[in-house]
Amino acid sequence: MRDLIVMIIILGSAPISFFSPYYGLLVWTWISYFNPHRFAWGIAYNFPVGEVIAVPTLIGLIFAGDSNRKIFKRETFLLLALWMWFIITFLVAKQTPLFADHVVAGQAELERVSKILLMTMVTMILVTSVKRLKYLALVIGMSFGALGIKGALFGIRTGGEGLVWGPPSSFVSDNNDLALAINMTLPILFFLAREEKNRILRFILWFSFLACIFSVILTYSRGGLLGLATVLGILAIKSKRKLLAPACLVATAFVLMTYAPEKWMTRMETFMGGQLDTSAQGRINAWHFSFNLAKDYPLTGGGFGTFTPDLFQRYAPDPLDFHGPHSIYFQVMAEQGFVGLTLFVVLLGSTIYSLRRLRRRAGDIPGAEQLVPYTHAFEVGLYAFLVGGAFLGRAYFDLWFQLVACCVVLKILYGKERLRAAEEQERAESSVEMEVPVAAT
Repeated sequence: MRDLIVMIIILGSAPISFFSPYYGLLVWTWISYFNPHRFAWGIAYNFPVGEVIAVPTLIGLIFAGDSNRKIFKRETFLLLALWMWFIITFLVAKQTPLFADHVVAGQAELERVSKILLMTMVTMILVTSVKRLKYLALVIGMSFGALGIKGALFGIRTGGEGLVWGPPSSFVSDNNDLALAINMTLPILFFLAREEKNRILRFILWFSFLACIFSVILTYSRGGLLGLATVLGILAIKSKRKLLAPACLVATAFVLMTYAPEKWMTRMETFMGGQLDTSAQGRINAWHFSFNLAKDYPLTGGGFGTFTPDLFQRYAPDPLDFHGPHSIYFQVMAEQGFVGLTLFVVLLGSTIYSLRRLRRRAGDIPGAEQLVPYTHAFEVGLYAFLVGGAFLGRAYFDLWFQLVACCVVLKILYGKERLRAAEEQERAESSVEMEVPVAAT
């Protein structure tokens, strides 16, 4: 039954995506984050649902009348530069004998990341209004919000003893990855709920927000817990009710300390006490590996898929303790070199700076104030990525690229509002000039 429902939705959406590429973008976003096909067990499970929607969306984009043409902002150029650098590092790795064992895996990863970045550019082109931006934010928020609700219900059923995982064989299947994604989504749910006028939708958003908090806790992810504390702390500072937010934080901490299962407390004790367990020591070993490899290949690194047992034998302090990158920064350092790491960090910093600057300027333009909540939501979402990603190897997570695209969209929308305000002011001044001679007569 699940297979049938998923297939009907996907196959029915494909022709609609051709005639309405924006609809295709929303469906593609839903598929990427919620992974509905991974909740089926038959033909839909491995069906190429993303491609079925992406292809007609891209073809329909050629004929789309309502689209943004001036998408080339600072973040757009940085994103394209990073994309080009990914291609360069792959080509260099392909010609380097030492990296021959992971070239095939690296090519597959480059293709996957390129698909994500292509749809990121599509987001910039198709989100042409605040209304469209809101619908996109709702799809993002409710996709992970539904996973958060599912995780919270699972935690209640198991008494908190079972780990919450994401959809199998997906980008967020791992508990740590799911915690990162939900942390990045929490500010979107928060600001959408705060601004929503519809009572039913507002309730759903607030319920999803609260369920996601407990879902992150029940992932047992220590990096997720640190990211959650960061997000909730920033939201408390940004909240209109300054006293209520800290009170909620204290109440949440009290409930955790009082009712958290022993298994959860045991896992967090080493983290809170600053002790290094085997997992933490493995991460440090992987970070040393990244730095050692980058010193030998400072410009291009080893390309996608550099973290292999053979290269650990050569560059890791403990060659037998093989691990993944466990950090977006060390992952990019090893795979893209110091040049790629610089582009990566600059793109992140530029996006956050643009969101903050746009928020300050939007208050001076009538009509542009509706953009302000989105600048808050996307900014805090990137902070979650910065903090939580420090302990996870998810440098190419599609959500953070889409937040960059949303920043570009906000810049475009602000430009439209500023132009509209200037035209209205010019018309007002012209009407005043025309009325003065009449009054004198």
